[in-house]
Amino acid sequence: MVRGMRMKLRWSCAASRWLTLGLAIFAPLATTGCYDRQELEQQAFVSVLGVDKAPGGLIDCTFRIAQPVNPTGASSHSGEQPLAGKEPITVRARSIPEAMMIANGSVERSITFSHLSLIVFGEDLAKEGVEPYIEALTRYREFRRTVPVSVSKGKASESIKAFQPMLDSALTRIADGVALVSQRTGIAPVCPIQYLIDGMENPHEDAMAPMFAVNQNAEKGEMPDSPGLSYRAGDVRRKGGNPVDWMGAAIFREDRMVDEVTGKDCLYLRLLQGGVHHATLTLQDPEAPDRDIGLELHKERPAEYQVKLSNPLAITAHVPVDADVINISSARNYADPAARQKLEAELDKQVSERMERLLNRLLVHDQADVIPVSKAIRSQFMTYQQFAAFPWEEKLKTAKIQVDVQIHVRRFGVQLEPIQKKS
Repeated sequence: MVRGMRMKLRWSCAASRWLTLGLAIFAPLATTGCYDRQELEQQAFVSVLGVDKAPGGLIDCTFRIAQPVNPTGASSHSGEQPLAGKEPITVRARSIPEAMMIANGSVERSITFSHLSLIVFGEDLAKEGVEPYIEALTRYREFRRTVPVSVSKGKASESIKAFQPMLDSALTRIADGVALVSQRTGIAPVCPIQYLIDGMENPHEDAMAPMFAVNQNAEKGEMPDSPGLSYRAGDVRRKGGNPVDWMGAAIFREDRMVDEVTGKDCLYLRLLQGGVHHATLTLQDPEAPDRDIGLELHKERPAEYQVKLSNPLAITAHVPVDADVINISSARNYADPAARQKLEAELDKQVSERMERLLNRLLVHDQADVIPVSKAIRSQFMTYQQFAAFPWEEKLKTAKIQVDVQIHVRRFGVQLEPIQKKS
């Protein structure tokens, strides 16, 4: 009897092993998790999305599509990037998802936004309000909230079509390169989708996005005859290169564009935000007003704000700036301690006046707090609800603003004194 039980036990163990082996072999064949899988060669990756206002309450969505190619294939060339750009396509629809569906009727692959690297809103649409389109960008899982957003002068489709990069041929790298350059130079901000959402949701807080514009002179290869300089996108005095400028910023109040600042003003704004790590600033030489002094800025300490909730509001900004002098075109010698102190005082005055004008324009005239200065008053309220209910924007209309800039000149480049001319 015991022997029979042992035989049954052995047969049971053997059957269990065979059953386990059978499940391991046939179970993957019975799963249905990949029945709707799409291969890379079946998808059309949108790298840049443009949204413009269209008649009848519709929008024009422009897609620049990157085509995946095999970099090791026989047709590839040495040094070619893995993504090649295609001509943009523009579709008219009621919403971005509907434009995506309509575009699939003329693109032989499935449209996908999983590799989207830039979103461009047309200026007219941005002034009307971008909230209806931000909704689609936040709900659809293919849109990442880290994707940069920009505003185009004129139509977004024109900027996307004219954009011809000088160096990168991989479309997904271009937006990253533009954002990196803007971050380093300070002449344009970086604005992910999330920043626009914060500006719409958080009380007393607004956003700014970089401006794109087609430079007609650069596109034609002609240098304009008009005198002076320009830090405004589309008006930069240059010829050749990429026909599109990215410079300056569109100022948003909630979801609407209410103002535009130049690239130089944007640099001052970035200093007021404390977001400049390394940039170059050109100022007027106090000893020779027709000459300039070039400064290389380094991050020292963030700007500090003091706000008195009086009537009117009193806003004071303290902005420390650490700088190296990289150019003195007048050949003045500022290395002497007394001369250096006088130079710093004069440069402080220049930058303070420029920042005061800029803050008055944005805070008092536009009631758009892109810094935001309102963070300085949070500690003066017992609860968040009290802070949110405070009429900050209304109070800004009569606010008195003072800016105190403290430029600390550390070095005079690699040469302390100017070049000595022959006598």
